[in-house]
Amino acid sequence: MPAKKPIRRLQLISPWGVGQMINFPKDESLMVVGLDMWEEKFRTITELDEFKVTEERLAKRLGVKEFRLPPDFRDPGPGITNSSLKIPFIRFPRWHYCTRCGHMEKVSIYDSQKPTCSGISFDSGRSCSELPARQRQKLIPVRFIAICPKHGHIEDFPFIEWVHGGSEPEGQHNLRLRAGRSSGALSGIEITCSCGAHKTMGNAFNESSLTKIGITCSGGRPWLGEEKDRQNTKHCGEELRVVQKGASNVYFSQVRSSIYLPQWEKSIDRKIIEVLEKNWNWLSSGLVNGEFDKMRFELVAEQKFNPEKRDYYTEKLLDAANKKQTGPDLNEMGDEEEKYRKMEYDYLIAGGGWENEDFYCEKELAISYEQDSDFKIIQSGFQSIGLVHKLKETRAFVGFSRWLPDDGKSLTEKKNFIKLGQSIEWLPAVVVRGEGVFFEFNEKRLKAWAAKDEVIKRAKLLSDNYNRPREAKGLKRREIKPEFVLIHTFAHLVINQFSYECGYGSSALRERIYCNLEFPNDTMNGVLIYTASGDSEGSLGGLVRQGKQGNLETIVYNAIENARWCSSDPICIDSHGQGPNSCNLAACHNCALLPETCCEESNMLLDRAMLIGELDNPSLGYFDFK
Repeated sequence: MPAKKPIRRLQLISPWGVGQMINFPKDESLMVVGLDMWEEKFRTITELDEFKVTEERLAKRLGVKEFRLPPDFRDPGPGITNSSLKIPFIRFPRWHYCTRCGHMEKVSIYDSQKPTCSGISFDSGRSCSELPARQRQKLIPVRFIAICPKHGHIEDFPFIEWVHGGSEPEGQHNLRLRAGRSSGALSGIEITCSCGAHKTMGNAFNESSLTKIGITCSGGRPWLGEEKDRQNTKHCGEELRVVQKGASNVYFSQVRSSIYLPQWEKSIDRKIIEVLEKNWNWLSSGLVNGEFDKMRFELVAEQKFNPEKRDYYTEKLLDAANKKQTGPDLNEMGDEEEKYRKMEYDYLIAGGGWENEDFYCEKELAISYEQDSDFKIIQSGFQSIGLVHKLKETRAFVGFSRWLPDDGKSLTEKKNFIKLGQSIEWLPAVVVRGEGVFFEFNEKRLKAWAAKDEVIKRAKLLSDNYNRPREAKGLKRREIKPEFVLIHTFAHLVINQFSYECGYGSSALRERIYCNLEFPNDTMNGVLIYTASGDSEGSLGGLVRQGKQGNLETIVYNAIENARWCSSDPICIDSHGQGPNSCNLAACHNCALLPETCCEESNMLLDRAMLIGELDNPSLGYFDFK
């Protein structure tokens, strides 16, 4: 990828990643290729350690040995050029056309340069054949593609078959795209063939439009070098849906994230911890019957410390490793998100870590707030507040889906969909450091509120709206509890209030919800609001300061009071479903929605009536203390 097409590392985790088309300036569309080609780039790097990311909990959950930062443009050292670190791309979609004459051409996915119009002569209209080759325009990609909703395959729109009624005639056929001649709608875009056949794009987006002419999914995976071929054994055969290449439902990045938790005793030296974490996979692979291989520790001690003190540091390393082995078994967590987050939740409500570690949280009881106030919102609604001075989040890209955010694939299927080689035992990831404020809700009050019939009824309406399209696609139903909607909506309102009163950009903050939907016995009722980027907005202690006594009371109070009225009321508060698939109730862009980078649920499952009640029934709200 040339330097004139820069991409931030975080963007290659979400919203872009393997299998996504990225629209670059000057009408160029490129697709990120699979991890096999990334591996080829990494092999040119002499010092790979600077690209490795250590997060043991997440690695065990995802079944990989390590994580790696996406390649960047830094010079890796003498003898290696910057080009070796470029993110590999292919050209997709393959169909391109000339904006001057309309000539269409199918280019190779491996073309490194934008194609130029070949100057085909036409009987009518403008033709580039009259221009010298150097003056002809660069072709630009068409905006129509076809995706497989079930399996995530993608291919070019079948223009040849579309024009000829489903058949692919023999011989040379030159296509031409002519737009806007009779209408600005799709019916005004006409595809003509040199044989005389022609057809508009008027009905292309209708359901089963391609199936009706005998075109089904070919199983194409161009990001892995597998182009369409309906004659081979990998032919998918599922129904294709026609979409525009920039549509939001073409690609949904699948990301798993983890908050770093200290797995080492506080008394252990920081340098010892750093060495153990970087070499833990190799050191722990020598574990036999609960005993470490001492020779491996001696080698690490000799390389990383003073060789003359090898025996001293070997014992230090072994002692720290043995103490770590007595901690929780990370293999028992599996891939269940709630079980994984339960360990984080326990750390947050207990407080822990220390200043020179990547996790440091101070716990403040809710009764210590609002000492001189008549309004006891924090004391009544929460159990404790966690001031997270330092945290480290690792975000790993595990796969993607098309058409729907959840396609029902297992974790193994997701990982195999972004690579061909089974020897690749890593995933791309980025690390974000920052700070946050953790809210632990009052469990007793929360249970009493969630047991109200009117609250259950309102939550069921939202849950049914959310699950209706999931069940239509054969996906497992996900029951949405009132507690989840309350905590999620509260997080959005507080993030908005932090932005209004503290100067944070709303996109600089994120939510991390802790609520048990699938495992009722693992009680979690909290939310972490934290900085989403490691820049100056998230590294100077500003967010933690707002969580302290004397500051947080005002923010929470104003967030709740501002939620009592939306500029779209009474339409918003009385809504029975709005937003995507009616998956929100009383929540719109004027009151509760955030940039989608902030939200774990794509701005769905929100209802501020759960906090402040309805216009004619304020007692429905959790924060109705009047």
